[in-house]
Amino acid sequence: MRKGERRRRRAVSWAFPPCSPRGWGRVAGLLLALFLLTPAPARAGGAALRLAILPCTDVVKTYEEFSPLATYLEAHIGRRVELVVPKDFSEFEKFVRGSKVDLAFQAPHTYVRLANLYNHQTLLKALTPKGKDSHRGVIVVRRDSGISSVKELKGRSVLFGPKLSTAKWIAARDLLRENGIDIAKDLTRYANGTSCEAIALKVYLKDFDAGALCDYSFAEIATPGNKAEDAIPADQLVVIGQTWSMPTWVLSFRLGMDPKLAATARKALLNLSTQKQEDMEILESIETGGFVPAQDRDYDGIRRKVGQAK
Repeated sequence: MRKGERRRRRAVSWAFPPCSPRGWGRVAGLLLALFLLTPAPARAGGAALRLAILPCTDVVKTYEEFSPLATYLEAHIGRRVELVVPKDFSEFEKFVRGSKVDLAFQAPHTYVRLANLYNHQTLLKALTPKGKDSHRGVIVVRRDSGISSVKELKGRSVLFGPKLSTAKWIAARDLLRENGIDIAKDLTRYANGTSCEAIALKVYLKDFDAGALCDYSFAEIATPGNKAEDAIPADQLVVIGQTWSMPTWVLSFRLGMDPKLAATARKALLNLSTQKQEDMEILESIETGGFVPAQDRDYDGIRRKVGQAK
């Protein structure tokens, strides 16, 4: 079955950002969202399992990326999987606190804010595409920019990631602060972008002097002959600084979820492997190398960084 066919039949819940007058792209996104809201036919096996994804990019792209994973889970748990893509953290939190979702996939700094609402015995964390369970943010500039250190960003422009990103916003902002840069006072301007590829492209096109990316995404972009969105020559961006190391994203199960259903879904997620060809489309789509068990204490370092009590 082609990806498009899967998307046309899947149910999805989200709050889509209002259209802006900046072009037909937003209108097209809204039309696609309405198209995808057509309910999927119910299946035997009980109520749908609801999987919430806190989007690091836009809502439509997030839905498209995680649709193969939802289809995989459906096949293994025997019931429909409904993707829930909130528009921001506030809505994500409302869904989690209201027990309106069964599984939640979120950045580490988001997890620690809601950790008391999840079953700590069933936690999973995503691996990077290279199979690591931690990563860093990096600051990149054009090779010909004349900028060789983070300190030299004073008086320059920087494109960070979404405010929901630990690596591209929380940690990247810390890195500039550690180098004597107050982003509100010392930069000519800064903004929050979306995906690593989009941020890298903005830097390459000289829209911003520097950008914050995840290290594994930059490694992909900087590999000759790799996709890099087919727009950025592999040797044109360089790293001038890296953030503190952090755990990867967390996939958590709500407290009170049916134990048998949770165990079945968890087993299916743990069985995903980059060594199996049939799993590669699923994992590549969400830029993940699979899932491994996690423990709540894995995120104590994040709690210290963001000042979140356990």
